[in-house]
Amino acid sequence: MKQATSYRQMELNPRIADGEIHSPEHMRQQVEQARQQAEYYEAQRRELEESTERKTLFNDSLNEIGMKLHNAVRRIDKELESMEREQAEIVQINECLKRHLQILSSMRPQTWSTEGFNERLNEAIPKLDRAINDFEEAYSGPARYRHTDIFHYKPGVEERQGIEWKKYRRKAAQGFFFHLPLFILLLVTWGVYTLISHI
Repeated sequence: MKQATSYRQMELNPRIADGEIHSPEHMRQQVEQARQQAEYYEAQRRELEESTERKTLFNDSLNEIGMKLHNAVRRIDKELESMEREQAEIVQINECLKRHLQILSSMRPQTWSTEGFNERLNEAIPKLDRAINDFEEAYSGPARYRHTDIFHYKPGVEERQGIEWKKYRRKAAQGFFFHLPLFILLLVTWGVYTLISHI
């Protein structure tokens, strides 16, 4: 009975009978296979970690630039809305002043005859008053306009005086800095002369 069992095991595993499974060569092959498999899994693990890290970095960058773009677009939209409101108001003022200009230009009081003069004058004065009031109103609050400085100076003498005053101050500053080295040189010369004369 023992012989039959042994014989059957030899048939099923002939290498065991030959002793090849325990040979040094076979053991080296198994070790090499195990090492290669371990290296493969390690490489897979590193690749997965690198992919995960790159994915995280990309996602963080995506979220960061996405938030910046969102804030920029929101702020630009608000600014555009503000500019559009201001532009609409300026267009309305411009159209109003144009209508006044057309009305006043069509009056031509020098052509009025003596007959009915008072009546025409009484009709014209309210129109002139409205034009003056609307003009003053247009230039009464330049600080409320953020996107233009067109209403900072009234057309006419005020604007010219403002520009001339700026030019004068700029020229005065330029002249001062131009003559400053000469003034310093004269001051040093005077100081040396005074010092020598007291010796």
